Formats: sequence, structure tokens, C-alpha cells
Amino acid sequence: MDPTTLFTYERHVDSRALRGRTLLITLGAYSDAGDAQRMVDDQLLNTLSSRVVGRLDMDQVFDYAGRRPEVTLQLDHFTEYEKPEILLHEVTALDGETFFLLTGPEPSFQWERVAGALRIVVEQLGIERTLLLQGFPAPVPHTRELPVTRFAGDPDSITVRRTMPGSFRLRAPFTALLTMRLAEGGHEVVGLTVHVPQYLHEMTYPDAAIALLGAITEEQGPELPLDALESQAGPVREAVAAQIDAQPQLQEMVQSLEKRFDRMITSGANAEVPTADAIAAEVEEYLASFDAEGEDGESTSDPDGPDAPGTPEAQSGPGTFDDPETPPAGAPSDPDSPSRPTDTQDPEA
Repeated sequence: MDPTTLFTYERHVDSRALRGRTLLITLGAYSDAGDAQRMVDDQLLNTLSSRVVGRLDMDQVFDYAGRRPEVTLQLDHFTEYEKPEILLHEVTALDGETFFLLTGPEPSFQWERVAGALRIVVEQLGIERTLLLQGFPAPVPHTRELPVTRFAGDPDSITVRRTMPGSFRLRAPFTALLTMRLAEGGHEVVGLTVHVPQYLHEMTYPDAAIALLGAITEEQGPELPLDALESQAGPVREAVAAQIDAQPQLQEMVQSLEKRFDRMITSGANAEVPTADAIAAEVEEYLASFDAEGEDGESTSDPDGPDAPGTPEAQSGPGTFDDPETPPAGAPSDPDSPSRPTDTQDPEA
């Protein structure tokens, strides 16, 4: 099908006058660990001058029945229908540079056609560099700087060499296909994936968005504001620290993650540094837990079966914090009882 009819510019926009060096993409996929993508979108669209300049035809690419939008039933009528949209925003950075931001859910259908349509948009706008922003839950401690690993259509286009420690086979998000198709067209595309502590991935975690925005600058992107996110991050850090201080089991978990993390990034005279094969094996084991999920990203396991939270089979990982105001999910009121771990979700890297 013709990809040129899938994306349309807004009626009031002269597409011939649109120009920008950078395109940022925050399309959804398996999950939004730590609400990193949502917070990046909110930060850029609420603190910088922006406008919507184009959109994809969602009726052709979105599975409404499989991923039902929410609507409010107010007594006898419906209101606040959350219409799914993939929108292209024109944004002005702090230094006056114009860049573009593509937001919205992952397309459900016609991936090749969507990738073709976005490739045309990249060429029409004169985009020189496309940056894909995403996050996934990982075995890293919150007490260390969050790693942001890179992937690219052409590895030589990566500015900061920080990649995954091996080769992995996983179910592809749309952004993986988009990376390949843009690269085949001769366009520079780099993916930035922030590693969010797996025990915090279900809460809003501003440090994840801060790490992504910092990585954008490192990868030759525009100058972006951080003040609002920094002010939000402080109280969250304090709340997380207080909850961990109150749970000896969580303290031990974090200390173990710290030791492993430090061994991975440092090498001292007596330090045991894991090999790339050892790290790859550990990550592959971590990814293997997602094989039971269905094609639409939802788990197909029996909620009352052996993998249900709270059963012995499910209790193998760290606990999850719902938000900074409440104790970790599954954490018992008795501090002498072990914390209940939860399963993690698929990475997008």
C-alpha cells in the first residue's frame, strides 16, 4: 500500500517551510519503564514552544479492540475519550534550534508501510539525525548513574560507545524495524535506551527521563531543559531511600546490585570483572522470562497459575515500588518478613 497516504500534515501547516536537523521518537512498545518516555514528552511539550504539524492515520494502523482506549461514563453519557494519536510536533529548543518530536503508541498494523511513511517525512524535513528514546527494567541499582545504552542503523554513527554486552534474540518493537529501514535509506538513526532499576520500573521515576535527555545532548541533539525534572526527582529519591532504609531485605538487594554494577564498569587489581559472555548469558536469562507473553504484549499465562505473583515460582526477583508515597509492591507490613518480588517486562532495546 502507498505509504504517502498514511501520514498527513495539518491543514494550517506549509510542509515546504518545515526544516529541522533532529527528530526525536518516543513511540511506545512493550512498556514505558519508569514513565521515561511520557516524562520526556511532558517535559519537552510543556516547557518549550511547540505545535502539532502532522499525524498518522490511526484507523489504519491501530488495534482499537486489542488495546482499548479509555473513556469516562459520567452517569448517563460518555466523556473524556482518550483518542490514540501518533503526532509529529515541531519544537523549539532552548538555543532556538528547531527539532521534531514524534509521540504516541506503537502502531499495531502495517509496520513496513508506517516505516516507509516516516522515512518520507524524514527526507521531507531534512532530518540529519533521528534519535529513538526508550527505557526498560534492568538489574541496576538506583544509587548509581543510570546507564543509557545505544544501538544504531550504522554503529559508526554512535557518538558515545556504550552498547549492550552481547548479542540477543528478542521479539522486535516497531522501533527496531524503523531503525533498520531508515538506515537502509542512508539516514543516521541512533537508539537511546535507559536502564531503569527493575524494582522501580512501575513507578514514575524522573531520573530515567533525565538520563535520556542528557544522552540526547551527548548524541549531538538539541539543548533541552532539565530544571523541572530535577525538582521532581529530588522528592522521589528521598522517598525511595526512606523505603529502602526501612527494609533490611531491600538494603541487601540494592547492595548486591551495587557490587555487580561496579564490577561491570570498573576493573581494579583485585576486582572480578565479568566477561562479555557472562554478562550476555545473564541478560539472556533475564529476557527469557518474557517468552510467555502474547503477540499483543500481554501475558498469556494463567493469573492463578504457577507464575502468579505471590507464588513460590514467581518469587525470584526484587520487589517493585508502586510510587514514592507507598511501600514497595508486595512488601509485607512485618519488617522481618521477606519482600514479595514481582516479574519484570520486556526491554525495548
